[in-house]
Amino acid sequence: MSTPQLIFSGGSGRSGTTVLAKLLRTHPQVRASRPLEIRCLTDSAGLLDVCLGPGAEAPLGVRALARSRPLLFAEFRRRLRGRWWERTNRLGKVSGLHRGITPEQRETLLRELQRSVGQDAREAGRSFLLELARMQGLDAERYWVDTSPPNIAHADRIHRLVPQALFVHMVRDGRDTMASVMNESWGPSDPEAAATWWSDRMVAAHRALTEVPADAVLTLSLESLVVTERAEEYRRLLEFLDLPDRPRMRRYFAEQMPAERVRPGSWRERVADPDQVERAYRAAAQRLEALGVPTHEFGPPPP
Repeated sequence: MSTPQLIFSGGSGRSGTTVLAKLLRTHPQVRASRPLEIRCLTDSAGLLDVCLGPGAEAPLGVRALARSRPLLFAEFRRRLRGRWWERTNRLGKVSGLHRGITPEQRETLLRELQRSVGQDAREAGRSFLLELARMQGLDAERYWVDTSPPNIAHADRIHRLVPQALFVHMVRDGRDTMASVMNESWGPSDPEAAATWWSDRMVAAHRALTEVPADAVLTLSLESLVVTERAEEYRRLLEFLDLPDRPRMRRYFAEQMPAERVRPGSWRERVADPDQVERAYRAAAQRLEALGVPTHEFGPPPP
């Protein structure tokens, strides 16, 4: 079997990564991960930490475990059998890696990783991901895509593990993102905290992507893809992945991703104090601009 091309989509969260995965998986040459967010790659004590060592943002406990790779691997194994294997997602539905592989396949992956990670950690991590994709039913498809939002903040580390990987960075107007996370039970509840949550993720994504070859990254605005520049952005996505257009994918794009589904500026209707959100956003956007980080603010179309 030929080696599949791995695609990692991500963004700040609530920026369209799931929408993208559902679109791409309608193409006969693309298989989406099951679940759409595998979590075991970028989460704390995940595959990146086991194979490359924890990043500076890792919790102290994980950094302490990393002093002994066997201890860190043991924590990875525990989480792969636990929280990443079966969990309840934000919609109250049961999700996890059990949807894509069997317990026996999981244990095979763990045994092989434990055997090889001490010899060549990067190759061991790359082999783990490729074999996971194959176990999830990859057959004639060329691509396998995962859409865990932190993928982009970790793009530099993923690139070190899988140099051939492609990245799709989904972005959205910060105010709509803020309003969306403020309405989530797990999200920050006030505008200032939501603005910090958004801007911190934009900074992390920008810094990580500077370490990835430009031709391996496509940045897509949710508003442009679904609302203002549908045909052009759809074409850019296909060209980036070198995919021929297919009727099923185009039909899904037309019928399941109509422009009305994304309402830029609707954040004003979803928050208690729009002026406070605007002020918090402006302060965060100014900080980003000072750092040279694009905000991808959505504005009215040109006349």
